[in-house]
Amino acid sequence: MASRRVGIFVATMTGLAELCAEEIERTLKETGVETRHLLMEALDAEALVGLDTVVIVSSTYGQGDIPDNGQDFYRAIKGRGSLAGLRYGVFGLGDRTYADTFCRAGDLWDALFAEKGATRVTPVQRHDASAGTLAEDEAAAWAARWAGELGEAG
Repeated sequence: MASRRVGIFVATMTGLAELCAEEIERTLKETGVETRHLLMEALDAEALVGLDTVVIVSSTYGQGDIPDNGQDFYRAIKGRGSLAGLRYGVFGLGDRTYADTFCRAGDLWDALFAEKGATRVTPVQRHDASAGTLAEDEAAAWAARWAGELGEAG
C-alpha cells in the first residue's frame, strides 16, 4: 500500500488549536501515517498539492469567525477548483455558551471542502470549551477513531 500523506492545517487565535493539531499528528504518526501540521498564515491553495487527506483544526472567535490566520487560506481554497479525490476531516473548537456561533468556523471549513467535492473521512468533531474536557485529549481520541480508515483510501 502506498504511503498516505496527511496535512493538518491550523487556524487559531490562542494556540489551543495548534495543541490539538499536535495531538492529532502524534496519533496519526503512531498508526504509520505520514503527516505534518502547519499554521495557516501565509499558505495558499498550493499547500494542498500532494496530499491525500487534509485535517482542519480551527477555533471559532468573534461572531463565529474563522481565526485571522486562516481567513486568507479559506479564501484561497474557495477560489480554487474542484477538490474531488481529496479526503478531509474537521476538528472544531468553540464554547457552547455562545450557542448561535458554537464551532461555526469548523462548520464553515466543512461546508467549503464539501462544496469543492472533497470527501469527509469522519463526522466533524466539535469540542466545547465549557464542557470541562481537554480539547487536545479529545482531538487525539477523535483521530484514533478514524486513523485506520486512511489506509482504506488507496
